[in-house]
Parts: sequence; structure tokens; C-alpha cells
Amino acid sequence: MTGLILLAAMLCAVEAPQTDGEAWNEGVEYYRSGDVTNALRVLRPLMLSQTHGARAAEVVAKLEYDRGELEEAANAAQIALRGAPEDERANRNFTRATDGLPKLRETKRIDAVLKASQGKDPGSMMQAATADARDLMTQAGSFMTNAPAKVVALADALSRRAEKLADVWIPVREAIVQSITNEQQASTIVLQIEQAETKTKKAAEEFEDMDEGAYATMSDVEHDFTRFLKLTAMPPAAIGEDEIAQTNAWQDVAPLNGRSWQQDALDYTRAFRAKFPSWARAYEQQAQADTNKPPFTAEDQAKVSALATELEKLQLECVEKALPPSQEKALDLIRQIRELLPKDNNGGGGQGSGNQQQNQDQNQQNRDKQQDRQQQDRQSDQRQEQDPQQQPDEQTGEDEKEPEQQREDQEIEATLKKAQERNDEHEAEKKARMRKAPLPPNERDW
Repeated sequence: MTGLILLAAMLCAVEAPQTDGEAWNEGVEYYRSGDVTNALRVLRPLMLSQTHGARAAEVVAKLEYDRGELEEAANAAQIALRGAPEDERANRNFTRATDGLPKLRETKRIDAVLKASQGKDPGSMMQAATADARDLMTQAGSFMTNAPAKVVALADALSRRAEKLADVWIPVREAIVQSITNEQQASTIVLQIEQAETKTKKAAEEFEDMDEGAYATMSDVEHDFTRFLKLTAMPPAAIGEDEIAQTNAWQDVAPLNGRSWQQDALDYTRAFRAKFPSWARAYEQQAQADTNKPPFTAEDQAKVSALATELEKLQLECVEKALPPSQEKALDLIRQIRELLPKDNNGGGGQGSGNQQQNQDQNQQNRDKQQDRQQQDRQSDQRQEQDPQQQPDEQTGEDEKEPEQQREDQEIEATLKKAQERNDEHEAEKKARMRKAPLPPNERDW
């Protein structure tokens, strides 16, 4: 008898499930008292209720919006709008909740990209991105020739690659903004980078839409990446790209995207010569602070400078003369320069020197892709030949813009050079301080 009484008492003590109306009243009480945490705890599950869902979602949307949680506010406002699609207040709340989402999502995307790129050399990122842009340009001209079922899969894959490629411009832009003190120069460079990023995103959209215009857009994107690679590449990377271009010129490989390989080689040599003195000084400072870095003697630096001067003169003759002098000799000079540069396997040595082996691997990959590019370049040349009247007009326009473009490139190169010098000096000072600092007890050689 006693057991039955206890069982009855326990059953009475079990509370009946809370109805939607009771949950609504409880949530409203929390809301009115300013207890946001408990109000959201009670009202969030209620948003799926057929009787109180729209009202609960409206309150949740307001609370999340006030907390700055725009994604959650937009989701709740959307549920409230579905319950009363003709309600003006629900429409206003939904619009207000979603207005800031694009900017918020873009900010989060940029933060994620910058976080992922921390510790990476922007110059090396540009070098890898340039090779990827060239590969995407090649595939843009041929992916539509596949079977329809395969075209859809290829278009989706190429679109994702182009979106990832567009992200490379973000850390490059950020590095420039942080390094350049001249606001006018910084704004000019940032504007050009933003325009290049927009074009890269456009290519991603055209791939997704299986638009044949993706080839033309990717051609522009490839020009942008190559131009900024020439402006930002440090001497080891520049001489690596120089070797690729000079090899292709010597082997008479078809021009890439309308550019002469010999002109590209000359551009990389000039980029090397412009950056080499400051890069060599920065390397010396870092080598003094880090005894593991191989030395780079003044004698070797003088040899490199002399070889680079001779190389530029020879490559200029190769560009200007219909029957160029020995291009093989130019390639030999490049290899001599590479042999004299310090083989830094521990990272450092100025921007790019720690990635010398990576550059060599990338160079080999680029060579392997040349056969594929030749076919696409021939197709491009054929398209130009089909409209012979338009080609001279376009060429004339390019000639008129060339001096202005050269001035812009020189200004950007000078600005980036100053920024790199400041970064190298900062790294050298930091390593010097670390060298002088006492070792912690667990690392001392007792």
C-alpha cells in the first residue's frame, strides 16, 4: 500500500509537457525582463511551431540583430516572413536583417583568407597563382569541347579554382596597404589589384555559367598576374622565371597569351637587377644574425651584378634583332647567376630566397605545361588572323598606352621595393634581438 502511494506521488510530481502557448508566454516574460539568453533559449525551438512560430521568429530576429548576429537574425526573419508574407512589418524586418549580410560575409571571407595566408610569402603565392592562371586560361579554351556531361563537371571545377585564385589578391593587397606609407601610391596599386580581383571573380562566374567568354577574361587575368609577378618577385624567383622564359625563347616556343618569351625574359632580368642590391644587403644582415644561413660574399655579389648587366644587354639585342644573337648564351648567364646565389634551405634570405627549391619545382611544372599551352596559343592566333582589319587597330591602342603603362609599372616597382626594404630591415632586427636574448632554461646546454 505504501509503495502505491509513493508511486502516485512520483507521477503527480512529473510535470506535463509545456504547450506552445505556455512556452510563448515564458519567452515573452524573459524578453520583457531583459533576459536575452533565456528568451532565446525558450523561443528558438518555438520558431517551428505552427501556432506561435512566426511570432517567436520575429522576436528571435530582433534579439539576434541587436546582438550583431546577422546570420541568425536573417534566418529567423525569413521564418517570420514565411508565416506572414504579406505583412509589411515582417518584410521590413527581413530587409533590415539581410542588408548587412553581404558585407559581413565578405569580411569573414577576407579574414579567413588572411588567416590561412599567414606566414606565406606573397611573392611565392603570386608565382604559384600565375602558373595556375595560365593553366586555367588554357583549359578555358578547350573545356567546352568535351561531352556535355563532362563539361558541367569541368565548368564547376574550373569555377572553384578561379574563385580560389581570386583570393590570392587579398593577402597581396593587405601586404601592400601595411607596407606603403604614401597613401596616393597605395591607393593606386590597391585599385589595380581590386580591378584584377574583380576580373578573376568574373572568370569564376563565367566558368560556372559555361560561358565561352571565360577564355578572354582569363587571358586578361593571366596578364594581370604576370605583370604583378614581375613587379613583386624577389631575385631568386625572378631568375627562376627568367630561366623558363629564356628557355622557351631559345626553343622557339609559341608566344604565351600574345607575349614574346624573349621580352618576358628581359622583363624578369630587369626585375632581378632592380631588386638585387637591396635584397643582397638584406640577406647579408640576416646572415650575420643567423649563422645557419650560407654566406653571400661581396665578391659573389659583384659577379652576379656583372653577369646580370651582361645578360640584360644580350637579351635586349635578342628582342630587337630579327636574327638574335646566341640565346643559349643568355640561358648560360642565367644559370651562372643561379649558381652564385646563396642556397638558403632554412628560409629567409629576403623574400623568396627560402623558396628557391619550390621555385625550381614550379619551373619544371611550368615547362611540362608548355605543350598544352602551345595548342591554345595557336587557336588564339588563328582567331586573330580571322579578323586582320581589327588587329592593327588593337595593336595601335596598345602602343599608345605603353608609355603610360611603363610609368605605372615603374612607380609600383619603386614603391614595392621600398616596402620590401622596410620589411627586410624589420626581420633582420628581429632576428638580431632573438640572437642576443638568453636561451630559456630547458634549451640551455648545461
